[in-house]
Amino acid sequence: MTSDWDEIKRLAADFQNAQLSTGLQRLSERNCVEVVSLLIEKGLLEVIFTTDGKEYLTQSHLAQEVKDELFVQGGRINLVDLAKTLNVDFDRLQRVAEQVVADDSSVKFVLGQLLDVSYFERVAMEINEKLAQAGEINVADLTMQYDLPADFILGNIILKYLNKIIMGKQDASNANIFFTQSYVTRSKAKIRGVLAAVTKPTPVSAILAQCGIPDRLFNMLVNEVATLGIVTSRSPGAQYIPHIYRKTQVDWVQNFYRQNGYLEHDSVAGLGVTDVKNFITNQLPEAKIIHLKKCSVGDKLVDQVVASLEECLSSNTYLDVSTILPTIMTDEDIDQLLSMVLTPAMQKQTLIFGSTILTTKFVDDIIKPCYGISEEHAKTSVDSGSYQQYMAEKLMKHQQDPTEKESSFGGESKADKREERRKKAAGGKGGGGTQGRETKTKSTKKHARGQKGGNVSDSDDDVGSSVGGAGKKSGKEASIELITAKEIAKVLQAGLEPEGLEDLSKQLAQHYLPQFSKLALAKAHQLYEISLHQSNQNRRQTHASLQDKLNNLYNDIRLYEKGIKLFPADVQPQLIKYLLKSLGTDFCNEICFYVAAECNLNSNGTTLTVEQRNKIAQECSQEYKGALLALNKAVSSSASIDDFLDVAESALQACSMILKKIDKKKDRNLILCHKHGLLEQLANCSDPALVLHLAVLIIFTICTQNMLHASGRHVSSILSFLQPQLSPEQAQTLTSYHDLVLKLLSAEGASSDAKSDVEGITKQLEELTPTVKSIAANFKKAGVTSAE
Repeated sequence: MTSDWDEIKRLAADFQNAQLSTGLQRLSERNCVEVVSLLIEKGLLEVIFTTDGKEYLTQSHLAQEVKDELFVQGGRINLVDLAKTLNVDFDRLQRVAEQVVADDSSVKFVLGQLLDVSYFERVAMEINEKLAQAGEINVADLTMQYDLPADFILGNIILKYLNKIIMGKQDASNANIFFTQSYVTRSKAKIRGVLAAVTKPTPVSAILAQCGIPDRLFNMLVNEVATLGIVTSRSPGAQYIPHIYRKTQVDWVQNFYRQNGYLEHDSVAGLGVTDVKNFITNQLPEAKIIHLKKCSVGDKLVDQVVASLEECLSSNTYLDVSTILPTIMTDEDIDQLLSMVLTPAMQKQTLIFGSTILTTKFVDDIIKPCYGISEEHAKTSVDSGSYQQYMAEKLMKHQQDPTEKESSFGGESKADKREERRKKAAGGKGGGGTQGRETKTKSTKKHARGQKGGNVSDSDDDVGSSVGGAGKKSGKEASIELITAKEIAKVLQAGLEPEGLEDLSKQLAQHYLPQFSKLALAKAHQLYEISLHQSNQNRRQTHASLQDKLNNLYNDIRLYEKGIKLFPADVQPQLIKYLLKSLGTDFCNEICFYVAAECNLNSNGTTLTVEQRNKIAQECSQEYKGALLALNKAVSSSASIDDFLDVAESALQACSMILKKIDKKKDRNLILCHKHGLLEQLANCSDPALVLHLAVLIIFTICTQNMLHASGRHVSSILSFLQPQLSPEQAQTLTSYHDLVLKLLSAEGASSDAKSDVEGITKQLEELTPTVKSIAANFKKAGVTSAE
């Protein structure tokens, strides 16, 4: 190693001599490069190439040049710019810079830049100058100005030279803020002056805008200078309230309350009070304050209201509370005050409408006529039947769905109830004489009938009450209006108008409407019960008369059937059909009308069509349904009189009516009466067709001792049947009369040209009519004909 070093020294001396020698002894550039390259290869020399490769620098020389450039640039230089200036690779320069920083603690490497202590001192002096001018400085502003991290500026410059180069004070609440004492003193003076000038609540933001002080500094100094008021909070929306304003508020509230006995909330809020009710309570601790919605009242005003109310009750008149209360009080305030003042005993004796209080005795004297009106309307509704219709609709509404009562008494079916009623109805005694057949008495129980699915009531007391479940199928509940609010208002207006209170008539009418409606309904129900009791008595009479009428129809059909059976088989169906279409239909209609009335079904008119009868049969109770359907079918089919009589008897039994026993003696009397009735009609008749019709019926009754029910279409068949019983002259006369009647009917239906023929036929008929009447009136049986 020593030998190598010696060789290097020798070569260096040779190199130096060569350089100092004349031009003939100097080395060429190429030789120098080769020598240096050889030294570098052997590791004897460490150099740094420039970026163009034409120059070499040693490590120490580069470090020195870096320091020199840092000094030249004023203590701050960017490595990128330095690399361009020194023509050295950036990475090598960065390593050298890091070495320089490590060797010299006064040099800092920040964000790719080298900074030394001279730069720090210069910056500190600039900060001090700026602080002296502005009075306050923020590290954040310095960061933007010097392009350095805030922590670096704070730690290495400001805090390091604070009170040395930088003459200032750090903010205790914000470490990045620095200010001078003179600035703080000036700010205090500004704040003190502004706050002293404020006489009403003022937003802090307005104060800050006026004096130009940051809110942070204001919040820090305000407690030291705000001796004349308080700041509500430290939020952006805070207000400064001077003590003089607070005193003005308190004085105003106390004086106004002392003079008037109340305080309006809006007026107090207009003074700048936010929590009005608590403020009033705090400023008037000894007063008994009642806080309403719009105002607060004291005990003095309350006592005045109580005294007026007691006077009103004692005199049985009325009181308008608004006349003794402040005008600023709303209806809601008055209602709230009255609810506190009125005792339960007072409330029972008064009616309140807005600010007007009416005593019940005062109103009762005015409204007395309404009692008579309600009773009159109740009587009218019962007399017109509207109340009965209301009761029927009400019962039907509650019978549309299966009821809870049905489920709880599931063991008792409707058929069982019907059978029980029949047993009770069959408890009558047998009659005497020729009518001594077992009799039945119609049950007078009121059936709550309607649509299917409803129970029945076993007592008249249940009428008008809801029977069964409350389920509703459709539509609204049944209702009836017996007295209107307009009628009540008219009565009230007549009594209130002299007092100037007619505006309350409608409100009072609405108040009393439920009471009088209930009264009228109760009265109507009472009258209905009375009428129901009377109708039950009338029903027994009606039931008996209807029973007699149906028995007569039944016997007539039975007797007419005997007459029909005397005719040939080909004629009988026509006569049977006519008999059932006429008398059979009458019988069926009477039964249907009775069932419709019993089941509260609509049955308008005096006659019923087949569809109407079937509808009644479908909608009636089960106890009637089967019998009605069978009866309608028998009438419509016109098949047999015997079948009709059987179903007619079943229908009578379903309606709890008795079919009287057949009495031959009475049958003979009926036939005789029937003949005399026909003779009487014949004597008063002038129509040729009707004369012929009555004549043949009379002759048939005399010949056969049987009644016959036939139409004019059957006259030819009856004449054919009577031919053997007539003399030749009588037969000839009746036949000629019959032919003339047919010609007359044909001529009347022809054109007007046949008018002369009609007159001739009419004249012939007028000549023969007395003869025909005489034949019928004086006809005697030629022989004996069996009536059976």
